[in-house]
Parts: sequence; structure tokens; C-alpha cells
Amino acid sequence: MELKVDLPTLAGQNVDPATFQRVWDRVMPEQAAPAAREGGVIPDTAVPAQPSPAPSESPELPPVPDCPASEALPPVPDCPAEPTLPVVPDCPVQELVPDCPAGEALPPVPGCPAEPGTPTRPGCSACPALCLGEASQEDSGRLRELMGLAQTGAMTARALARRSNGPTAKAMSMLASDHRSAFRRLSAAYFLITGKRYAPNCTAPSLPASLPLALRQQFVWEQQWEQKNKQAAQATSDPCLRELYQELAQEGAYHAGVIRSILEQMA
Repeated sequence: MELKVDLPTLAGQNVDPATFQRVWDRVMPEQAAPAAREGGVIPDTAVPAQPSPAPSESPELPPVPDCPASEALPPVPDCPAEPTLPVVPDCPVQELVPDCPAGEALPPVPGCPAEPGTPTRPGCSACPALCLGEASQEDSGRLRELMGLAQTGAMTARALARRSNGPTAKAMSMLASDHRSAFRRLSAAYFLITGKRYAPNCTAPSLPASLPLALRQQFVWEQQWEQKNKQAAQATSDPCLRELYQELAQEGAYHAGVIRSILEQMA
């Protein structure tokens, strides 16, 4: 295959012989490179390259036919006339509300009594006096007795707490706190009734040397405390004192149950 070089195009170019030889050996390894001419690398026998023939023109396409004329659409009919609505009748005349009859004369409200004193509820001829008042003076002796028992119970429970440890000591401390609270509640009720303060003179309790025997003694004492408060609740006519005695009786039953549970764990 003979290489054809475009002489008019390469005539004015200065091509390096070594570069031309290297490119020629890579592109045309089986043919000898043409000799340089007047400082150039274009051979005498080179034939100018011929331009490729222009592609044949596309055949003429047939003309696009015209769209057919659209058919005439039928005319839109007119909307029918709206029917005539009936006449709305007038609303009937509302009757006037008759005037309310004149109210009957109400009885006059009775005035408050002019004399001072504690008012009583109407319809009650013998209503009880207010609780924790002077009418509860008969409970003063019973209150003093219970205050002494409450102080004794607090001292005994505190001594048992010092002689025990662990859960037993914690339970005895709780019993002592409950009895101190009972003493304060009884003391307040006594003061409201009598207007005086009362401080019982109680001695230190005598307990057995054995802790289980001491707990047994306190168990019996708590039952007696419960019975004393139940009797006081039945005997009093003061509703506030009755509620207080009943609550203290429930605490005594609870304390006896706690001591019983401790002795069951020691067995």
C-alpha cells in the first residue's frame, strides 16, 4: 500500500526528520520512509489526497396531503326555560305570649335572733353542743388516764428498742413514735375541753431481763391499751373524742400484731 501525502498542505511545514522517522516506523512498520526533500519529509512521488465524494442527496419526499376539512358540528340546543316556582306563602302571625300572672306573696324571711349565743339548727330542739367543748368535761378524767398510758407505752417501747437490734429495734422505735403522737393528740383534746395542760408523772417501766419475755409483756399491754380506748369511745358523747379513741384502739391492735410477728420470727 502506497502512502499518499498532501503536498500543498505540508509544503510550508518544518518537520523534524527523527520525529518523522519515529512516527513512520510506528504507523508503517513494513515500508521504508520516503526521503526528505529540501529540509522537508515529503517524497516526490506523493500524490495529494482526494476529498471524499459528497453523499448523494436525499430523494425527494412526497408532499404531505392537506388535512380534510372538518365536518360541520350540529348546533347546540338552547337550554330549556326554568320552571316557574310556586309563591312562598307568608308566615302565620305569631300569637303574643300572655303576660305572666302576678307572683304570689312569699312569706317573709325570719330575722336572725338578736340574743347572742351558739345558733342551733332549725327543727332541732336539743342539738348536741360542738365537739371538744365545755359539754365534754366528763371526759377529762378519762383523758388524763389515757395520757398516762400513752406516755408509759412510749417509754416502754423506747427501752425495748435500745435492748434489741435490726428489724426489732426499728419496729419498737415505730411503736414509741406512735405512742408519743397519741399523747400529743390526747393532750390537745384535754386542753380544748378544760383550757389547762396536764403532764402525767410516769415512772420508768420494769421489764424482764429476757427480750422475748419483755416483748410478751408489751404485747399484753398493747391489748389493754386497745380495750381502754374502745371503752372510752363507747362511753363518750363527743363525736370528735369518739373518733380519736377509735383510731388509738386500732393502733393498739396493730402494735400487738407487730410484736406477735417479731416473736414468731424468734421461735
